[in-house]
Amino acid sequence: MNARPFGCVLALALAPLAAWAAPPGAPAGCSSDAFTVDAAPLAVQICLAPVALATAAPGKPSSVALDETFSSRGTAFSRRISLEFFSGGDYSRSIDDVPLERFGIARTLHLTIGYKPGSVRLEHALLVPGAIPLK
Repeated sequence: MNARPFGCVLALALAPLAAWAAPPGAPAGCSSDAFTVDAAPLAVQICLAPVALATAAPGKPSSVALDETFSSRGTAFSRRISLEFFSGGDYSRSIDDVPLERFGIARTLHLTIGYKPGSVRLEHALLVPGAIPLK
């Protein structure tokens, strides 16, 4: 039996899971991204908070604690937030808005965050006002 076709099939089957892997330098279960906002670098890291998760019935909203860290030009701030995701599914999304005034940027980062048990990922980032897509 030729192992090459099996390896190709296995690689194709596992490809969707690779999108959830932590990028290089990001801790497991975290998402790290870098953007340029008004000519300033902005780093964003979102991680599952190390707290017990409350479980809800399948299809019902469940709170998930996330630790977010934002940094730009030598300034950083972190915060713990709680977002509602639907439990029981393989995948869920939620929205988070982050004012950037602390960095001297008069804009808000509008984030779409994807969650599956054990992992979180920044899916989309939009800069408002102006609806400027960053990711």
